[in-house]
Amino acid sequence: MNYDCLIIGGGISGLTCGIRCQSAGLSTAILSAGMSALHFSSGSIDLIGYDRARRIVHSPFEYLKEFTGAMPDHPYAHCGVDTVREALVFLRDTLKAEELEIYDNGERNHFHVTGMGTLKPTYFSQRSVFNDSIRQAFERRAKIAVLNFEGYRDFYPELAISNLLKNELFKNVEIVTGRLVFPDYGDPEKNPFEYRSIDIARIFDTIQYLDEIAEQIKREAGDAEFVAMPAFIGINNYKKHHQILQMLTGKLIYEIPTLPPSILGMRLDDALKSRFADLGGVLIAGDKVMGGDFLDGVLDHVHTQNYGTTRLRARAFVLSTGSFFSGGLVSDSGGMREPVLNLRMSATSPRNTWYSPQFLDRKGHPFFEFGVETTGKLNPFDAEGKVIENMFCTGAILAHYNPIGEGSGGGVAVSTGYYAANQIIKACGK
Repeated sequence: MNYDCLIIGGGISGLTCGIRCQSAGLSTAILSAGMSALHFSSGSIDLIGYDRARRIVHSPFEYLKEFTGAMPDHPYAHCGVDTVREALVFLRDTLKAEELEIYDNGERNHFHVTGMGTLKPTYFSQRSVFNDSIRQAFERRAKIAVLNFEGYRDFYPELAISNLLKNELFKNVEIVTGRLVFPDYGDPEKNPFEYRSIDIARIFDTIQYLDEIAEQIKREAGDAEFVAMPAFIGINNYKKHHQILQMLTGKLIYEIPTLPPSILGMRLDDALKSRFADLGGVLIAGDKVMGGDFLDGVLDHVHTQNYGTTRLRARAFVLSTGSFFSGGLVSDSGGMREPVLNLRMSATSPRNTWYSPQFLDRKGHPFFEFGVETTGKLNPFDAEGKVIENMFCTGAILAHYNPIGEGSGGGVAVSTGYYAANQIIKACGK
């Protein structure tokens, strides 16, 4: 099996890279071992939310000019600010082609509300999380109703409201709560407490229940103009049904990210995979790369768990397997390593300094910045320290950035995937 580009990892970084390569005419395959981390995400794209002193960054591109100059090993510094900007525009246009629109706030960050009722700075959000109407309603301090389905255990409106009211931005905002009841749907024996976000999303994907739900929303929200609910307004028909629900209720419907599975994240995942397939890309799902062999200083092929002795060859390879969460990096009593090709890791400090004494330290833990070492072009080094010219690493597997402390995970994933793709396209003469 031969490709121009073979990408290992089907998260947002690998998909961005794959879509860019395939759209340029390269034969591209993405090999994905399992569920993408997007299913656990907020569904928004963070560019950079906090500076090194943990202060909120309001103008991310302006800040990045200073930041990349002071942090030359950071992935954003490797990409360059102009490429970061291009990558985000590419992502927005890609999602729009699949009818999933994402919105920004000019060149400024905006806030989205978390399931705990805290505010998090981000750059791109889906229409039900940020748009001009939502921004204007907030600016005039419109009354808010926070609603939930009775029995749904992954969101607690009272807790969210309590935390929102502690924030200065909500100081003069009236917030009320209310309960919705599940329509007669599916298995009549199913206890409402068993429903998760994916179950409720299926209800919203079925248009026959929207009238009933809309009547409940109007009754429970009263004169509130702004209705916040957990994010489960469908997956496949989200855009249409969100518009219908707003029309039926006469209210702005705002979605709050839930505990996994994240419906907002699943929409991103579905849209990106659909776009890759529409362009003719090959998605090899449910398989795991077990290793590869080098020839004359380049990666010649990889072999997988399911294909056995069949070799998968490509002119260029991209490793986008993520960090510890998705198995792209592993750690044991002997240290940390990259498990597929034993690529060189960034220098790690003594084990007892890998973590902060405080589990929820606002700066994160030191090990968040551990990862695979690369050149400025994102080429990794093999175990002997030699550069692998036809291989690139992108996303959370990279060293020298803190996705939690910086609020930069999605932006780095998209930017590095796009940057690697551009180099592959150039190398292949496209």
